[in-house]
Amino acid sequence: MARISSYVNNTPVVAADKWIGSDSVNKQQTKNFTAQLVADFINSFGADAQNLRYKYNRSEDYQTGCISFEDGGNETVPLNGITSMNLGVFQLRSTYVGVSNFITGALVGSDILLTECNDVKNWAIYTLESAVLRDNELEYEVSLKFKTGGGVLKEDDEYFISLLRFDSAREGDANKVANLNGESLVYVINHDLNKFPSVSIIQSSTGNQIFGDVKYNTENQCTLTFTSLVTGTVTFN
Repeated sequence: MARISSYVNNTPVVAADKWIGSDSVNKQQTKNFTAQLVADFINSFGADAQNLRYKYNRSEDYQTGCISFEDGGNETVPLNGITSMNLGVFQLRSTYVGVSNFITGALVGSDILLTECNDVKNWAIYTLESAVLRDNELEYEVSLKFKTGGGVLKEDDEYFISLLRFDSAREGDANKVANLNGESLVYVINHDLNKFPSVSIIQSSTGNQIFGDVKYNTENQCTLTFTSLVTGTVTFN
């Protein structure tokens, strides 16, 4: 076999080109790896580390790491017509660490960029106006205001969602923090934010986010109901 350095360079590299390597999970067996498979791996687990990654799911049943719609949605959905969607508490790249605090703390009120992972021609910029935890406590119903972009959501395709612009001075950035004293299962709280805010509840003893039933009585008042006594704080954004 000739020395590797004696072979000519293959340019340009195309998706079907192959390397020879070892399969680390199958006793180091020698296998081929295509350029496309390597690119897909890097795209999924490397360069996109600062983006949330979701799949568009049309099933009416909840699935981890998915974008979905209340009515299931169509096979393709124009990006410029989306005003709300359901966004999972867990994303595809981390199915056991939730992103609730990022959604409610950074994305609400900010501009976000939604891009198809494998086709950047499908992209749109929105202002994410609100995020309300759904009854299953696994998804947020997010309200969106379309700003620019084009293309469609396509069933089973994957999409990046990233923070494009955080406006700390925006109207609606006001928030309210209230204490939960652990003496009641039900709290009626006047937040006076003149909107239906996102609600984040942190338990004092663990520092973890917990969930309860949130009822929006008015744009300025919420009722929180728990199944056990909770001591901590609740933040309305």
